[in-house]
Amino acid sequence: MIDLKPHPAARERYYQAGYWQHHSLAQRIAASVDTYPDKTAVSDASGHHISYRELDDQASRLAAFWQARGLGVGDVVTMHLPNWWQTAVVTLAAFKLGAVINPLPPTYGWKDLAFIMNKSGSKAVVVAGHFRSVDYTEHLQRIAPELQVQPSMVVIRSGQVTLGTPFDEAVSGPLLAQAHDAAADDPALLLFTSGSESKPKGVVHTHNTALYGERALSDTLALDHRDVCFMASPVTHTSGFMHGILLTLMTGATVSLLDIFKGDTAVDQMLADRATWTMGATPFLSDVVDSLERSGKRLPDLRYFLCGGAPIPEVLVRRAHQLGVRVMSIYGSTESPPHTVTWPTDPIEAAWQFDGRALPGVEVCAVDEDGKPLPPGQQGEQWSRGPHAFLGYLGEPELTAKALDADGWYHSGDLATVGAQGAVRIVGRIKDMIIRGGQNISAREVEDILLEHPACQSVAVIGLPDERLGELGCAVVVCQPGKTLGFEEMKQFLIERGVARFKLPEHLVLRDALPATPSGKVQKFKLREELKSLNGATSHV
Repeated sequence: MIDLKPHPAARERYYQAGYWQHHSLAQRIAASVDTYPDKTAVSDASGHHISYRELDDQASRLAAFWQARGLGVGDVVTMHLPNWWQTAVVTLAAFKLGAVINPLPPTYGWKDLAFIMNKSGSKAVVVAGHFRSVDYTEHLQRIAPELQVQPSMVVIRSGQVTLGTPFDEAVSGPLLAQAHDAAADDPALLLFTSGSESKPKGVVHTHNTALYGERALSDTLALDHRDVCFMASPVTHTSGFMHGILLTLMTGATVSLLDIFKGDTAVDQMLADRATWTMGATPFLSDVVDSLERSGKRLPDLRYFLCGGAPIPEVLVRRAHQLGVRVMSIYGSTESPPHTVTWPTDPIEAAWQFDGRALPGVEVCAVDEDGKPLPPGQQGEQWSRGPHAFLGYLGEPELTAKALDADGWYHSGDLATVGAQGAVRIVGRIKDMIIRGGQNISAREVEDILLEHPACQSVAVIGLPDERLGELGCAVVVCQPGKTLGFEEMKQFLIERGVARFKLPEHLVLRDALPATPSGKVQKFKLREELKSLNGATSHV
């Protein structure tokens, strides 16, 4: 049972402002079921479509199945699935019981799964039998002896090991006799994030925090029941889950899911389902733009491509614009999802110049080392506060106190400037600030410029330890197919673009891929650990 509760001051402030209301996610989704019973709620790449009526029916039967096995209010349900239509059924079934849904991307390994299920005390788990090269039934069999709570297991499609209950059987029984309406301030979501830490942290959201964030985003972008969201970002990760599954179901819209992303496949599915908006990291956008340019196809129904998790190169936004695709930046975190977005009235330049403006009800600022707000345009740590923010980290009071202060400000660890009109510009992580011989170097600045090089597909600049200077810069580059980049070529390119010589990376590492979270955020702590003893100017790892 998760015992985190909203701070009394936050409760008073946000209820008085009308930001928080006495509704649960289950109630909001039930309203969509009542209003649009025969409309498609979810479809996926398999071609399966499920209506709101069918969604509610299967979720009710799955909830009854779990209730018969002892699941109830406050219990955690772990959902370890690809972008399949069943994710919506599992989510709504958990909400019908007043349970807490715990989505985990399929990229998590068996060690992560065991750690998170033990950390959360999960009483139920739903997995794919097999997806891509991984058999999740083998994972469950492997970790079963070390689980502190033996969960009810449901398996979608078959794996090598026979265990638990097949999904089709679990949704074939009786309907739930009585749903439990959770209180709006009860925990609803448990989302794990790695960030710069070595072990995932469990981020707790209530029904109110989740509802407010998605309501603010949909209102700002004028999204409603007429929209079709295309979601290829993992829907068991924060971005895909909250903006793909929750926003869709609470507005009565439709979500089209893609489980294995390829640019051409994404374009074809968006065309077939007439997607009106989508969201993904920069590589998703790049592949879609490449496909459109190569095929000559266009996406006339697509109003927005929200892009976050990594810098958006100007050249990519301009290429997309020429193809009729409006790119808009979005910024947030699992703890504060989202809190800024490019508004529809902003010019296209805003997508690469800023990381959005604050959503209604959300406060943002940049602060100095003493936590004092800085004037517009000055660089400091980005803080945010609002009715969308998390309650804290599960079982981690010290980490919670470090990240979330007594006044409700979430300390992001990101370096940013906040303009006079509230436009936020993220310049990197505090840990991304490379201190070379006493001089500060913004990793983001160098990354943005290197991304303009025609050979560079993706870039991460990190600081590596050095006895004399403290840190030296290292550019880790993934090159475009068929292209490469030399160390001297990189240096000359940066110099020609006016980069100060003390900011030039002393190392260049060429990689086939960068370690990243499922949402596309580069895990620089892994690069630092792998490359901390690097010698030589250029290498390929």
